Amino acid sequence: MDARKSTGIAKLDELMEGGLKGTSINMLEGEAGSGKSTFAMQYLLAGVNAGEKGIYISVEESRKSVFENMKRFGFNLEQHEAKGMFMFYECTAQKLRDFLEKGAIGIEQEIKQMDAKRLVIDSISAFTLVYDTEAKQRAVVQKLFEKIKSWNLTTLIVSEAAQDYATLGLPYLVDGWVKLYYKKVGSERVRTVEVLKMRGTKHKTTETVYRIEDNGINLYPNERIFEG
Repeated sequence: MDARKSTGIAKLDELMEGGLKGTSINMLEGEAGSGKSTFAMQYLLAGVNAGEKGIYISVEESRKSVFENMKRFGFNLEQHEAKGMFMFYECTAQKLRDFLEKGAIGIEQEIKQMDAKRLVIDSISAFTLVYDTEAKQRAVVQKLFEKIKSWNLTTLIVSEAAQDYATLGLPYLVDGWVKLYYKKVGSERVRTVEVLKMRGTKHKTTETVYRIEDNGINLYPNERIFEG
């Protein structure tokens, strides 16, 4: 694996020896409202700032919706897209299925032509639900991972917390696993992040408070989660 790749969240990088390992496949799991898409976009834009091109494959949300939502954080995706540093690829679950089963060109061609170094797939949950049995889901996830590995990218796969990923073998297939929580503490809701797995990395094993602010996600390692 290559050098570390920043997540775009400085204090999170500090918790895992500088970021994600190069050419690794990492799962970002989180509940609704936890900021998964914001995290994923910060990761890609950290690459853009470092001169690395990135592709965001959206299986669920439209380009218009994502671009509008990211403007609140000052993320000018149109500007990076115009410079050829960023690509938003709208891909239905069925299109992704056709690519894996029939070899239909599109995604792979775009990745190679762009010479991308970073990839986000949002989300694996929507993709696997196209298949009606766990055996089929497990087989297609393995095939997808084989494809991703052949592209030599550092990849972030977004997933919903509600799904049972153990049945798909995901915890064993991924190199890294970061989980976002959005829990009720007293009368308020608190967001925390936990690094569950990071191969070949010394990382913090407890939950850390984070907030979604005007510039995106920021961590607060010194804050206690529970008081009293």
